[in-house]
Amino acid sequence: MINSSRVERWLPLALGFAWWLALYPGLFGEDSLITLEQARSGDVTVWFTAWWVYVIQFLSIGTRAIPLLTLCGVLLLAWSVTEWAIAIFPAGRCRQWSIALLCASPLVGALGIQVRHDAWMTAGFLLCLSSFARTTSSQRASTGDYFKLILAVLLIPTRHNGLGTLIAAAVIGVLVLRAHRWRFSGTLTGVAAGVFLVTQIATAAAGRSHSIDPVQAVEWMMADISCLVTDNGVEPTSDEWLSLETIAGRGDWPQPVACRFVSPLLIAPTFQPAQVEPNTRGLAMTWWSLFRRYPLKMTFVHLRRVNLFLPPFLGGIPEQSQTPFIHSTILPNNFDLRWAFPRVAEVARLPARAWNAMRAVLANAAVWLIVLVAIAWRRADLRPRLLPTIVVCVALELGLLATAPISEGRYGLPILIAGQLTLLYVALERIFKSPRAIVTPS
Repeated sequence: MINSSRVERWLPLALGFAWWLALYPGLFGEDSLITLEQARSGDVTVWFTAWWVYVIQFLSIGTRAIPLLTLCGVLLLAWSVTEWAIAIFPAGRCRQWSIALLCASPLVGALGIQVRHDAWMTAGFLLCLSSFARTTSSQRASTGDYFKLILAVLLIPTRHNGLGTLIAAAVIGVLVLRAHRWRFSGTLTGVAAGVFLVTQIATAAAGRSHSIDPVQAVEWMMADISCLVTDNGVEPTSDEWLSLETIAGRGDWPQPVACRFVSPLLIAPTFQPAQVEPNTRGLAMTWWSLFRRYPLKMTFVHLRRVNLFLPPFLGGIPEQSQTPFIHSTILPNNFDLRWAFPRVAEVARLPARAWNAMRAVLANAAVWLIVLVAIAWRRADLRPRLLPTIVVCVALELGLLATAPISEGRYGLPILIAGQLTLLYVALERIFKSPRAIVTPS
């Protein structure tokens, strides 16, 4: 019987608070400052989802209390990690230590105190999965389980790919799960319906006609083409150029940087964002035409751009110029944000920088998905509870492989957390030589 101790539940929160206090008021990169500016001005776009900007507005009290927002972020992530672990692993020192170690790491502590929606969507997925894990046992759903699902509905729409991941996972679950497949798919479908509703309401409130910016929806496609046409052996036809030139001039399409980072095409002088939506079909047909004529080159270009979602070296040598997946500083800003304890912060940010230096492994979603699958394969006692998480992680991974605009580790944060926490648990189990136990949710 799992009896969660007070230490097990409160220590992760204390660790999250320690990260927040050491780096008060938080870590703020370019994305953070853009969304904070939107929250302050009220000019809400859908580039980061309108709902995410409204969450920032509400929790930061119109950006007047930004530290409150970062505190909520890290505590929410630490709590969701704890709830997921309690629902999956047997009680004991191994579980307690694995939760504590992960929450003490920059993966939770440093990412949690950034104004980035990745941690918030991840918390939603973990809470949803923890609720499902409990209700698949002999126990009936509790008020707390329904509360977690409601929170998941509010957290998952902070990122665009949350809804698609839920739908894909629901379909995959029906196909591959042997036990509780309909309950799993039904739960995810219900959460997806709530996520869709929240997204549409927020989008309408922002006065936008699309929940996803038309440019953002095909950004990956434009990046593929921009990288591909830098190859001297690739020559688009006159019809293909005619289609591409409705969006940007011929001279601005070849962009070597697009092979490894955000394509400069988006800020090129001839780029016309307003022309992307009416020419989306033409762009897609051009991409497909180029793929049919240069299948190996287009495949390599695409895999190179998303190499952090592939096993190491499968998409080429990891690019060292990619954005660090854990921001470790405060950029110059108009919000008077600066560290309250600079000497402490300079020391506290070192683990985040170390994690960034090892991102080829620590931020590689494919590596940790493989770890998760391997452990579930070998451990029959953990397999039934890990499988629903694996299904969601596979759905997320497939979506990232197909449409990620750049290769950023934080996009796969749910996979990183589930994989690393599971490996920690198994490793600590060997160290402590704890007997395996049958999980009975609390």
